[in-house]
Amino acid sequence: MMPLLAPEGPRILVDHCGIPTIDAGLDQPGFRAVLELGATGRAFIKLSGFVKFARQPAPYADAWPYVEALVDAYTLERCLWASDWPHLRAPSRVDYGVLLNLVLALFPDAKARRRLLWDTPRVLFGF
Repeated sequence: MMPLLAPEGPRILVDHCGIPTIDAGLDQPGFRAVLELGATGRAFIKLSGFVKFARQPAPYADAWPYVEALVDAYTLERCLWASDWPHLRAPSRVDYGVLLNLVLALFPDAKARRRLLWDTPRVLFGF
C-alpha cells in the first residue's frame, strides 16, 4: 500500500503500533514499512494495542523495542499514547492502571509524556 500513500496525500494515523508480529523481529517488512511511513513527516502513530500483539503479558516488555523504534521514526511530535478503551476483542482483560504505569515506565520524562499525551493529540485533532 505504500505507493498509494503518496507524499502529498492526507495525514495518516496508524493504530496499535502498526500491529507488528513480535516473533518476526524489528526488520519484518510490514514493520519496516510503518517505520518508513513515519519518515514522511505526515503520518502519526498510536502507541497502543499491546495486548493485541505482544506475546508477553502486561507490562508487555517484548513490545518495548517496537515502541522505541516507532518513537525514533515518528518522533514524539507524531506519536500518541492511546488506551484502547473500550478494549474490544482484547484476548485478555486490560487494566487501565497497568497502561498508565506503562506510559510512566516507557516515558519517565514529564516533558515527553506531555508531548505524547497532550501536545501531539491536540495538534493532530485540532483541539
